[in-house]
Amino acid sequence: ADITRSFHGIGPSAGWDSSAVLAGNPERTEVTADWGINASVLFGKQKVKSHHQTNSSYHYEGIYQPVTAVAVPVSETHSRSRTVAVPNIGGFAGLSLRFPNAKVSLGYRADVFFGAIDGGINARKTYDRNFYGPYASVSIGLGG
Repeated sequence: ADITRSFHGIGPSAGWDSSAVLAGNPERTEVTADWGINASVLFGKQKVKSHHQTNSSYHYEGIYQPVTAVAVPVSETHSRSRTVAVPNIGGFAGLSLRFPNAKVSLGYRADVFFGAIDGGINARKTYDRNFYGPYASVSIGLGG
């Protein structure tokens, strides 16, 4: 089987980020706990193209005949494209080390896109697409 699936979309997003100081001095260095959530709706195209081929073998035997094998190739091609709205929710939690003009963050982030992928072969069947795992970021400001 040779199958290609895709979703390309764009849409509005809303998020809320927050942090709480755990230790330190804001003028020098501080450690913060960070967390946030986000939600969006993406509008776009969901596509799938598939080609599936199998070879079947049939064996015939008769009482007074030799065994005969016949190979029968079976090939199917499907292509679908559909305009969809894909809702998304996500969130993160982490720790940051903040300096006056820089920040280093470590944490865990998750995003779920509901019904983003057409995972069917002969007919449409939607599946969620999840992205999750640890993250690290470094931010440097140009203080003035």
